[in-house]
Amino acid sequence: MDLSRRSFLGGTAVAVGVTATLGTATAYGEAYPPSPYRASAPHLIQAEQIIDYLSLPVCPPGNNVYKHPDEPNSVVWGSPGDATTWFNRSQCASFQTAVLRRTYGWARSAFFTAHFGLASPFARDYRAAFAADAVPHFSRVHRVADLRPGDLIAIDYANDQDTNTGHLVMVRSVKGVYTAPVATLNFPGETQYAVEVADCTSEPHGMWGVGNYHAFPDNRITATRRQDGAGYGHMMFYASDATGGFTRYRWSVNTSSPGAYTEAQRPVAAARVVG
Repeated sequence: MDLSRRSFLGGTAVAVGVTATLGTATAYGEAYPPSPYRASAPHLIQAEQIIDYLSLPVCPPGNNVYKHPDEPNSVVWGSPGDATTWFNRSQCASFQTAVLRRTYGWARSAFFTAHFGLASPFARDYRAAFAADAVPHFSRVHRVADLRPGDLIAIDYANDQDTNTGHLVMVRSVKGVYTAPVATLNFPGETQYAVEVADCTSEPHGMWGVGNYHAFPDNRITATRRQDGAGYGHMMFYASDATGGFTRYRWSVNTSSPGAYTEAQRPVAAARVVG
């Protein structure tokens, strides 16, 4: 295994014993990247830890599932080094609530009941609370371009269902502006962004091998299987060119235009956890 600096910086050589400041030139005239690590947040670290363990080949598939409505939530951070002890049986919102509970002392049943109406809120409840922008420890993010790792995006399906009320995801990274090769997926006056998310879902994001799927994949999908539960995927969020606010979203990079739900059809709100 090549553990040299060359292997981590794409072929840039550096001599052992040379000290340099990030972003400045080395003794050989080469510059280190100013920020080699992407920004993160404490709750995103916790989410990634459990997803990474649940995604290991040695972790039994039954340890990571999207639960039925009548089943209890169970999200367990297990023993380091033993993937068989990590469990997730939850839905989109209850998974994110479990992550917040794991990370922050304030994230207890009394807090969620007081500010979201339930000890374990649904996606609809998160969306309404984010839109009101009056919940302690959360600050609304109005512009898609301002999303950061760890931000939460809540979608309200605007239906009358008791459990499948919408979807809640955690931003892992904003991959940037995306122009779809199919013209009907690009809308006048709107800019589309590819956003990598960490979430729990019964339907992973995308179809293997269709369109630009391999550029914006989901780690629950392979050529031979689709796994529900917690994982990483990509969603496409659109912003108004005039305001920067959410205008619509698509479930994946290869979701067709009828699946580009507008803000009027399915309201969206995002928030940042501020401690």
